[in-house]
Amino acid sequence: MRSDEFTKMRALQDAHWWFDGRRYLLRSLVRKLALRNGLILDAGCGTSFAHQELLEAGNVISLDSSPAAFIDREKDLLACLARLEQSPFPDETFDLIVALDLLEHLDDDYQALVETYRVCRTGGYLFVTVPAYPWAWSHHDEVLGHRRRYSAHTLGCTVQKAGFVVCRSSYFVSSVLVPALVYRIIRQRFAKPEDESDLAPVPAPLNHLLRLCMRIEAHLALGIGLPFGLSVCLLAQKRS
Repeated sequence: MRSDEFTKMRALQDAHWWFDGRRYLLRSLVRKLALRNGLILDAGCGTSFAHQELLEAGNVISLDSSPAAFIDREKDLLACLARLEQSPFPDETFDLIVALDLLEHLDDDYQALVETYRVCRTGGYLFVTVPAYPWAWSHHDEVLGHRRRYSAHTLGCTVQKAGFVVCRSSYFVSSVLVPALVYRIIRQRFAKPEDESDLAPVPAPLNHLLRLCMRIEAHLALGIGLPFGLSVCLLAQKRS
């Protein structure tokens, strides 16, 4: 990912509805799993915007392959500079592994999931979010260094192939699907290589409304599920 995108994400992550949506999703997940005092891996932690939510469930190790992920981070951040496909952890280490918008950046997402299965404890969980729909590919994906987008079916098949049992799969960020796709289609016609991603500040009233939508969606995604959205979220378990 471009360094300027890292900088922009850090500037927006505290209040922007997109990041809030991920945090609401993790809060719902932590409550659903009732995990306490576990060992958690934040794989591909990026700006560690969801670190506090994960701390509510236990101790967190933040892993990323980019040194930029750990610049100006909290002193108590347990950081590991490594690729998920080649993690340095022993077998059966983590109670929960979270990979928020990571797999789409990797050349070999299946190998990363195999390694994730190895370091996950039996009975432990994997939670993943990825961008949805291969046909929705746009300049936004190219700027962020994506390799692919997913359907709920293809993500589930890859996770199952790695050994996990899928507990819940759903789309997410459904509220803005249509306007976001229209915007990206129009922008794609005029995009230049040096252009930024679609992530940008949002007027306060709209941002507040979208944060509310994300909070509602978080409960639905982990409950009855949502049939469409800009993202796919998946919860899986390593069973004996």
